[in-house]
This record gives sequence, structure tokens and C-alpha cells, in this order.
Amino acid sequence: MFTLLGVLCASTAHAETSFSWGLSAEEHTTSTWNYLHADAPYDVFTTGGVRTLTSGVVSASVNAWGDPVTGFFKSITEVHMSGDTPVNIADSYVAMNVSDVIRVNGASPTTTVSFTLDYDATLSGLGMTPFPRYNEVSHFMQAWSDRSVVLTYETENPSYDPSATCIDWGSDGIYCPPETEKMLTVREAAGKGFFREWALGGPDGVYSNGDAENRNYSGQVTLTAVVPTNVNIRVDLNFYNGLTCFHLANCNLVNDSSHSDYVGLDLEDGFTFNSAHGYQYMGKVAAVPEPSTLTLMGMGLLTVFAMHRRRKM
Repeated sequence: MFTLLGVLCASTAHAETSFSWGLSAEEHTTSTWNYLHADAPYDVFTTGGVRTLTSGVVSASVNAWGDPVTGFFKSITEVHMSGDTPVNIADSYVAMNVSDVIRVNGASPTTTVSFTLDYDATLSGLGMTPFPRYNEVSHFMQAWSDRSVVLTYETENPSYDPSATCIDWGSDGIYCPPETEKMLTVREAAGKGFFREWALGGPDGVYSNGDAENRNYSGQVTLTAVVPTNVNIRVDLNFYNGLTCFHLANCNLVNDSSHSDYVGLDLEDGFTFNSAHGYQYMGKVAAVPEPSTLTLMGMGLLTVFAMHRRRKM
């Protein structure tokens, strides 16, 4: 059972769970600018298929879907442009932020939990060759993919002294030593990100930041922590995939994260957990196809059923 405080915290967490995305395509040679983004309150966890925005030779697209209940987030983002004058801009991004409150149940006062984030992302199109700068503007491309998990909870301060007091240091402010705090806030976090920027400039004509390359990145982020039982633990999960081509003529970036990310929660034997919103954190139990594929599968099953029915008749 959650305490009243836990329920209030959970209601706040639910309000912070969101799924957002955005596209921009700017063809500056023809002064054509188009923008498209998810509508508030950002509680629809899919783009509804491929969303594409086009302005002449500039295009941006996103296809993303997720489910905070079972725990997965998938996306494909792309930006493309071609031409001779490096002035066009394209951007595609998608983000899923999940907040929850859980309680781990068990006989002992503490236990070890492990949150896992299985990721699989493929980047392509990164790289730049030198060219003359146009009108002193910046020219760059960026690709990034991030995921993280954060656990936050309060625990009793073993050093707490009810007789301890804060110290007034005048103009330097007030200092409260650790023993004045009855409760301590504990924060555990883990994450993994890939980023690369290529830009015009530097002694070689172009330079880069980050270490992401044109290849596949797959693996698992693991956050293992010893946590108290029967205590509200806030869980924050954040996922982000984005691409940008800024003041370029030719740029073709793709971030295929359609096989990412899966969120899992592993407990020690004899322990269970409750989620304020019924989130299950199932991990990578099975591949989840995109919604359009599910529709086709459903149509196929209906066809088989109809043929079987006709045979019986």
C-alpha cells in the first residue's frame, strides 16, 4: 500500500510522463520554412507512423513509438537535403520521459535492485569535407542518442542530531551541517549517450566533437543499487534521439533506433515491487514491431480467419 504522500508523489510523476517529437525543414534559397511537432499534453506515445516534412530539397522525418507500461522506446529519425548553397536547415527529434514511484516489498530493510536499459542504435551519414563558408554563418551537423535512469528516495540520516543547529555566517549565508538533516536524499543514476558534431572551421577546414561514428551501437546500461524496502522510490527514465543539419547544402543523416530501448527491473528472490501507474519494466522479453506492422499482421490474421470460415461453410 502506498502512503498518502506516495500517492501524491505518484500523481505528480504521472503528469511528467511524456512523449514529444518535432520536425523542421527550411529551404532558405526559396524562403520556404515548415515546422511540425507533437501537440500538448504529449500523452500519445506514438507519432502515428512516419511523419515527414518537406521544403523543396529539404526534408525531415520521424517514426517513433513507445510504451511506458511494458517499458520500451523506439524511433527512426532522418534529415536530408541536397543542393549547391550551404544555407538550408533540417531537424528531427523525439523524446520520451517517464516518471514513476515504486515500492519494493520484502522482509529485510534493504535489497538490491537492478534497472536495465537495452539499446540498439545505428547512425549513418556523419562526416564533412571542407567548403567555403557562406556569409560568415555557422555550418554543422549533429547526431545524438541518449538514455538514462535515475532513482531518488529519502532515508533516515544516521548522523542526525536533534540538538544540532545551523550556523549564521552573516553575509556568507547560513550553513547547516549534515547532522541537522533528519532525512537524506539519495540519488542513483546511470546512462549512455552517443554524440557527434561535424562543423566547418579549424586548421583542417573541419572539426568534430564527440566520438560517435557511422555504425551500430548496442549494449545495456545497468543501474544496480541497494535500496530500502517499503519506501517511495522515484524513477525517472529519459530517452532522446535527434539529428540536425544546419546551414548545409548536402546532408543525409539517419538514426535507426527501431530496435531500442527496453527497460527492465530485476529484483532479488523473495522481493516484489509496486508501481504507482502499473508500469511493469519487462525488459527485452520480445521484439516489438512498429504500429504499422501490427496493423498488417492484424489484417493478415483476419484474412486467415475469413478463409478458414469459408472452408467450414
